[in-house]
Amino acid sequence: MFNKKILIVDDDVLNKDLLADYLMRKGFKNVLTAAKADETLQKIKTEKPDLIILDIALEDYIDGVEILRRTKAGLSPNSKVVMLSGHKGAYENECQRLGAVEFWSKPINPNVILENIKRLLSASQK
Repeated sequence: MFNKKILIVDDDVLNKDLLADYLMRKGFKNVLTAAKADETLQKIKTEKPDLIILDIALEDYIDGVEILRRTKAGLSPNSKVVMLSGHKGAYENECQRLGAVEFWSKPINPNVILENIKRLLSASQK
């Protein structure tokens, strides 16, 4: 589980880097990050992460919902995608329809994130 690839996508550098550092301190070895759409799409295509934690609101030409759509449509359809947003109700149904496994509301406790990640990654090993 700790060797699985995790991609964290958030244009808030502090949030993204804090979560990545936290996960690495907890033993995850393959934690990747991205802040921009092109960088995200390229990493999804080349790295095929096991889990993508994807913020919806990106200050870019496309948002997290469109990245989710492209991921599931062919970039990496087997990647599990968790959506993050401060506005859960506005996007949750569409994201689930597009293939997101879960939707987490911001802000979220790092310990809760850790337990959720462990659960999602261990489920993929069964």
